[in-house]
Amino acid sequence: MSEPSNDSFVMPGWAHHAGMLALGEARAPEGPNGVTDRQVICERIARYCWAYDERRADALADCFTQDAIWEGDVLGRIPIGPFVGRDRVVCWLTEFWPHQHDQRRHMILNTIVEQQTSERATTLSYLLLMSSDGRAAKLETTGFYRTDYRPEDGAWRIERLTAGFDAPFWPGDIDRMSERGRARHGVAPRERP
Repeated sequence: MSEPSNDSFVMPGWAHHAGMLALGEARAPEGPNGVTDRQVICERIARYCWAYDERRADALADCFTQDAIWEGDVLGRIPIGPFVGRDRVVCWLTEFWPHQHDQRRHMILNTIVEQQTSERATTLSYLLLMSSDGRAAKLETTGFYRTDYRPEDGAWRIERLTAGFDAPFWPGDIDRMSERGRARHGVAPRERP
């Protein structure tokens, strides 16, 4: 990835400086189902990771609301997506599978609940993305997920997943990537002069 020309870029705390997240105060769950809902909400993001890594499109689709949005960004400088609607989100995510011959492991750490009512919730989680080719494991990237949830069809589902990556999850330099490669990774086409 090329160095940005923007002199205001801040590496430590980049997501906060880019306006992608704000860390709030810890709050106790509210309502009679608050504690149970919190457990289910926190489990949903883990189920998303398991479904992706086990290549279960059906389980992946079950994680999202019908009108879900998946979007991402690399260091607040390279937007990815957004992909809108459950079918589009699952289609984009599963399009990687034929090209990924390694075993991916999306590990979620330090999940906190930023807000929770009986109708909405938001969590923040660290992402540690590993891969293995059967001989060695390696780190692909790190980052975070900011995830908004709401109940739909009797279950808490992901309404919006915003992924913030500390480094690209694709090989090579974005400036040398083909338009087809950019599209596959959800990166906008190059601007033409």
